[in-house]
Amino acid sequence: MSAQYDEIGEKVADWDVLPVRSEYIEGHSFFKALGSVAERTVLDLACGDGLYTRQLKARGARRAVGVDISEEMIRVARRQEAQHPVGIEYHVSDVADLAPLGTFDVVTAIYLLHYAHSPEHMLRMCRNIHAHLKPGGSFVTYSFNPEFSAKGPNSTRYGITMLDFPGSPREGQMLSAELHTKTPFTIHFSYWSRATYEQALRDAGFHTLTWMRPECSPEGIARYGREFWQDYLDNPHAVALRCER
Repeated sequence: MSAQYDEIGEKVADWDVLPVRSEYIEGHSFFKALGSVAERTVLDLACGDGLYTRQLKARGARRAVGVDISEEMIRVARRQEAQHPVGIEYHVSDVADLAPLGTFDVVTAIYLLHYAHSPEHMLRMCRNIHAHLKPGGSFVTYSFNPEFSAKGPNSTRYGITMLDFPGSPREGQMLSAELHTKTPFTIHFSYWSRATYEQALRDAGFHTLTWMRPECSPEGIARYGREFWQDYLDNPHAVALRCER
């Protein structure tokens, strides 16, 4: 999956301001699931250009480390760090093959597990995540919604459209989504059921898996109105998942 993000390059920055990607939905829901990171150590996987890694540091993380499979994404993240140093370190790696970086209070991942190309690959990811957590630590991720419905609303006004989404996707089936940025681009990933995610996480040693549907922030409702968001909240493309070690 690294090649597609190497090609996307700095266009991913446009993604960060899409309505669904902004603090109104994704950021708000992710940080609500995560809770406070003040004075905690955080490993941010699938960090991309470091958008959330920088926010984690700004929210008080004592140590923040970002990892992404794309060399181009990490190049952009490191350039941001060089221009505005906040003490973040970045590494290039497939999470399934991640070398030890220490143990952390929290591991986060915005859009990671649905890039697994097989259940075995996902299990290797989950085992490495578990190995990087301190006892009692938490893994909080945001991933494609296994219950997304092709029959439900799928409006371009939120900035993302699922392309040719099947009524009943198969395990491991390749899916595509178009991001309606200033320079639109398409991402590709694999469909996995909730059962597949949970099996890999439990086999890796996690317990108390809590799925959380996204919510809109008060700021998002104030800006666009509650009715604007309802179609997306009824059929979100992604959901949060919190797992305890």
